Amino acid sequence: MATEKSGGFLKFLIYATGPALITASVVVGPGSIVTASKAGGHFGYSLVWLLFCSSLFMMAYTYMGSRIGCCADRSILTLTAEKYGRWVSILAGISSFLVVAFFQSGNNLGVATAMTGLTGIDEFYWPIVFTGISLAMLFLSTNLYKLLEILMKVLIGLMVLSFLANLFYTGIRPVAFLKGFIPSFPEGSGDVARGMFPTTFSVVAALYAAHLAQGKKWRREDAGTAGKDAAVGIFMLFFISLIILSTAAGAFYGKEGIELGSAAQLSGALEGLFGSSARYIFCFGLAAAAFSSFLVNAMAGGGLLVDGLGMDKSFDRLPVKIGTTAALLIGMLIAMLALKTEFNPVTTILIAQAATLLAVPVCAVLLLLLANDRSVMGEMKNGPVVNGIAGIGFLVLCWMIWNTIGSIQAKFAALGAGG
Repeated sequence: MATEKSGGFLKFLIYATGPALITASVVVGPGSIVTASKAGGHFGYSLVWLLFCSSLFMMAYTYMGSRIGCCADRSILTLTAEKYGRWVSILAGISSFLVVAFFQSGNNLGVATAMTGLTGIDEFYWPIVFTGISLAMLFLSTNLYKLLEILMKVLIGLMVLSFLANLFYTGIRPVAFLKGFIPSFPEGSGDVARGMFPTTFSVVAALYAAHLAQGKKWRREDAGTAGKDAAVGIFMLFFISLIILSTAAGAFYGKEGIELGSAAQLSGALEGLFGSSARYIFCFGLAAAAFSSFLVNAMAGGGLLVDGLGMDKSFDRLPVKIGTTAALLIGMLIAMLALKTEFNPVTTILIAQAATLLAVPVCAVLLLLLANDRSVMGEMKNGPVVNGIAGIGFLVLCWMIWNTIGSIQAKFAALGAGG
């Protein structure tokens, strides 16, 4: 079923895109906003090149995931079970679910910060409200994929408009911006650089792109459209993150005493420099980003879990809805505990990071293997350019995993010392 329409790029954007834009909406959330803002606020435009590279890797893996979804007549983890054993698909499904479920609390906290900034209503109530909205959409929609596609296109459009409006306040320095594409690591940028990769380059989201392509009912003849969709969708991820980084570089770089460790601190800093209108505009974009990640992130975890266990992964079937509900509720409860008690989320972060150690390499290897498997892809299997980019990306993932192991060891040691 070919989906690409004649009539130019605008019609392509409206009718033929979808899965990669939804994938981008998973990645553009409170975490990526804070990380891009810290990169720009502390180091100016120096890490633009790193954002570009991580987006390029994400594009390659999303390209592979979407095209596998087009070419395979079964779900991606069903294929995995048939080719490599059910235990591999279970490992991929469970670890992906844990990553999603425990990081879902960040989306709850992000939407709480944004809505409190817009309305003044206490943060505690917003996780309940948006989890309720998500559950209503999940169980009442008769065509969940179509609803997601329309909603994510609208939310991404709102993000672009909101964050561009903030950039209007700060402006951009063209020469410094262009120099940012020259690779360098400013002194003290290591932690921000390590944070930028996982908040831009999400292999779990790329694996879920195969589900999204099948949700759009793409077939083998749509693989070309899927490739273009991956380019457009992940370019939007890069563009939004670049706007945020550039805004922070213009507003905060070189200024002393400005804290950028959370979305609340960001909105407060913008208000201090440019007035309440800048804060409202930022919170509006943050709300769009947090909610765009909210339901789709949980659906990615729920869908991959049930697929890995061998159950029906169709969007509108009960197993996916139950798995998604579990991810939504876990994220909501962690956020509510963090907002109203002395609960320290370090333990849940450690669980999510430990799950990442399993999910990231397993998902990346599966995408590489299946995208190069002629029995699955036929003539649509990867070419040398995609394999080259994906291969470099995999080496970067290995570097991330090594750093994560060290981070987890240090945090466990700190917990032990504290106990």
